[in-house]
Amino acid sequence: MTLGRYTELPHLADANAGIEAAWASVSRNEGSYRVLPDGRCDIILRFALNALPLRELTPIVTGPATGYCDVPLEPGAAFVGVRLRPGHFQKILGLEPIRLHGDALIGAAVLGQWPDMAALCVPASDQQELAGRLVRFVRKRDAESDFEVAPLGCNIISALHASGGRLRIAELAAMHGVSERTARRVLLRATGLTPKAFAAIIQFHRALRLLRDHHLSPADAAFEAGFADQSHMTRVFRRLGGFSPARLPEVTLVTISD
Repeated sequence: MTLGRYTELPHLADANAGIEAAWASVSRNEGSYRVLPDGRCDIILRFALNALPLRELTPIVTGPATGYCDVPLEPGAAFVGVRLRPGHFQKILGLEPIRLHGDALIGAAVLGQWPDMAALCVPASDQQELAGRLVRFVRKRDAESDFEVAPLGCNIISALHASGGRLRIAELAAMHGVSERTARRVLLRATGLTPKAFAAIIQFHRALRLLRDHHLSPADAAFEAGFADQSHMTRVFRRLGGFSPARLPEVTLVTISD
């Protein structure tokens, strides 16, 4: 089965194993693909969709980012991946996400860090098989890991998502009965991002959906998303997405949740 440019596979999501989404993507034309920051880490397999079975798979592990990235693509370049829920990267891969902040490991660097990922790179019949293989890998890693995802971190992240990124660290700390220092440390450990950076990404995605899916004007979207004004939203859009909210390019909005 050949999937589209970016397709999420809801039946493979598994919150208990830390899988926020499984996805597949295919490039039909030569060019570049803009990846927007989402505050998540992904485990990805890259390959060329030119013949079956699929061969020459390259593993990629991406860390959390605070800016966009333009990925050059050739026709037939294809990917499958799993996006991990915040707080689960260390449980699955034994590495704090801050260690990969704004970075990615590719190919031999991945296999040097996680040799068992070599089993992900054997030939496969199609993208669906690869996606299922990735999900099983994560579930196995999750079941075998002794690392405990901190409930406090999950609760703070949920509260931040529920607020659309509006809550400040002082408010989050007070809500959960901890000091600001503790709240900041827990959130940084779970996401690899500062509270301010993580909140900005949530707010950015909310505004994007208001503009694209609900067809609000930039001024109304800025108000609903909690920006100080439209100029503030424009600055954030240029920093995180490289574009103006008044002229949205064709970008993929991924599913992010608490």
